[in-house]
Amino acid sequence: MSNGLVPVKTPDQVTQEKIKAGEIPIATATAIPDSALSSLAAHIRRFWSAAVKAKKAPEDQMLKNLRQIEGIYEPDVAAAIKEVDAPMIYAKLTDAKCRSAIAWIKEVIIQPQPPWSIETTPEPDMPDTVIAQIRNTFIQEAFSTLMTSMSQSGQPVDPMMVFSQVRQMIPVFEEEMKKIVLKKAKEITQKLKVTIDDRLVEGGWYEALEDCIPDIVQLKAGFIKGPVYRKEKVKKPEQSEEGKFKIVYKDQVIPKYEWRSAFNIYPSPDSTGINDGGVIDLISIRSRDLHGLIGVEGFKKEEIEAVITDYGTGGLQEWTKKAAEMEVAMIQGIDSSSVWQSQKIDCLEYWDVVSGKMLIEWGMTKKEIPDPTKQYPICAWLIGTHVIKAMLNEDPLGKIPFHKVSFNEKPGVFWGEGLPELIADIIRSLNACFRAILYNIGVGSGPQTEIDQDRLAPGESPKLWPWRVWLTKNETMLNQPAIRFYAPPMVVERLISAFNFYSKLVDEYSGVPAYAHGDPQVGGAGNTASGLSMLITQAARGIKNVIKNIDRNLIEPTVTAQFEMTIGDEQNIGLIPDYKIIARGSSTLIAKEQQAIRRTEFLAITNNPLDSQIMGAEGRSYLLEAAAQPLDLDLDKLLPNRNNPQAQLPQQAIASPAAPQTLNAGGEPVVGTDFRQFGQR
Repeated sequence: MSNGLVPVKTPDQVTQEKIKAGEIPIATATAIPDSALSSLAAHIRRFWSAAVKAKKAPEDQMLKNLRQIEGIYEPDVAAAIKEVDAPMIYAKLTDAKCRSAIAWIKEVIIQPQPPWSIETTPEPDMPDTVIAQIRNTFIQEAFSTLMTSMSQSGQPVDPMMVFSQVRQMIPVFEEEMKKIVLKKAKEITQKLKVTIDDRLVEGGWYEALEDCIPDIVQLKAGFIKGPVYRKEKVKKPEQSEEGKFKIVYKDQVIPKYEWRSAFNIYPSPDSTGINDGGVIDLISIRSRDLHGLIGVEGFKKEEIEAVITDYGTGGLQEWTKKAAEMEVAMIQGIDSSSVWQSQKIDCLEYWDVVSGKMLIEWGMTKKEIPDPTKQYPICAWLIGTHVIKAMLNEDPLGKIPFHKVSFNEKPGVFWGEGLPELIADIIRSLNACFRAILYNIGVGSGPQTEIDQDRLAPGESPKLWPWRVWLTKNETMLNQPAIRFYAPPMVVERLISAFNFYSKLVDEYSGVPAYAHGDPQVGGAGNTASGLSMLITQAARGIKNVIKNIDRNLIEPTVTAQFEMTIGDEQNIGLIPDYKIIARGSSTLIAKEQQAIRRTEFLAITNNPLDSQIMGAEGRSYLLEAAAQPLDLDLDKLLPNRNNPQAQLPQQAIASPAAPQTLNAGGEPVVGTDFRQFGQR
């Protein structure tokens, strides 16, 4: 008996049920008429549909890369192997090469010292106020010094003569000014470097960089997202009224950096780079975290509540799921059912430019969008049919906060090539040899036997075992033996030669030779320590090119972005000189041992009075510090006065004969007119 209630289901629930029943293909399950959506939501979904279609080929190739690394044959190859009943074995040389390449790159980039530096330009332009301050200080101190010198020598103090002397000193001082400005600029950038490094550590930049490296090697590209602002709880020491300290947790907005999987990034179909066209980042968020976004600037409460309602009634759980996600789970040995049973909601984070009219229709104010006809760079979040967030891009230049690197960059193409792609054809041939070796060993390990079944005695089995005695009969009076044995040819050695040939090709094509990761069988020049070092240096060219790509496309732009954010917060922003961010990853491929040896030799060579006089206390202190750094010594104990080298010298060594001097009216040198002193003030 019916209770009179008719079950009501949302369109999304009906769609999900049809997907599970196989009535609707997953690829077309997200198709919703534009008339049912807001203009901004429809725009993003059209972009998403086109981006998914354009990424099909790169995504399939990345899945092939993962299967090649894990030692899984492609379906067509596996079927052909089964058809000839060959052994289903796989030489996982790609995995070895990828692991070696990843370790090699991490060894170079992930160092105790940051893989970047801030350097001033050769002739930094300091602000006019700083230049004027240095010049005024010089004039005041030079005037005071000359007046004091004349007074002590008993000469009459003539202010006009003093001014004349100061004017004569100014041209010489202007030449020294360049050195003083350069030194001041270096001091400022060194302080900024410490501040920036601290913020990179807090923002997870180093972790994101390390997590990104496997994708660079294994997939078609590796991605770092950032800097993006995130609100996090941080520990802060706080002093109570009684003077006691305690740890409190406070919300703080900090710039963060995140590794993003290449499977989650969807560029526009015609994009050739991150900032050439739009990008969608497929992110996942739990419903409880989604609820916490209510009231946050840029998020729309009604849309978030609608999403939570849809999710609570069984919708939105699979609205973006694709076959690739299932494939990745199976390749990685993860239960594929976990993909469908995930408690997270997929969200499209859309970065591109859209018309102001769409943004005003969504809910932005006229103040935010003064001209509806213009295009504005935005970041929007779409879940299902709901745009829960739309904000103008915070970057003043409208740049998208993603950075991409490929193992093998291809100019004019968004997706590069991973290491597995470079050796895929050779690995296929190598595996054919590998299977043939095992097959030949099995076939050639024993005789092939021919038995005349009519000659066997009743009840005799045709199976072989050691010391078998065969019972036969000869009713047909034949002279041939009842059992014949054939020995198949063993060609394993020739197959191994072919296997080794393809292995060497893998070394050449990958740029990661076997001797670079521990293979002792090098031969030739590699049998000596110096020869092996030369071979590894030559082999490093391929990896060095990858590291240069990381330097140029990941390290430099992210650190530059953090630098720009940092100087915007600095109180002494007016003191910032010309600068350039230098990524030092590729330069560290120089053998550190050789560098340390050369430093030690140089330290010994310059240990003489003439060179010490030329270098001065600061130069010698710098050289000692550089030579001691690789020894892991406490530099503060070794060089307690390294920030003031003059304090370590005897008094008679402090006066440098190379210091510029000025003569007084009597032709005697004026004491204390070393222009270098002004750089210390």
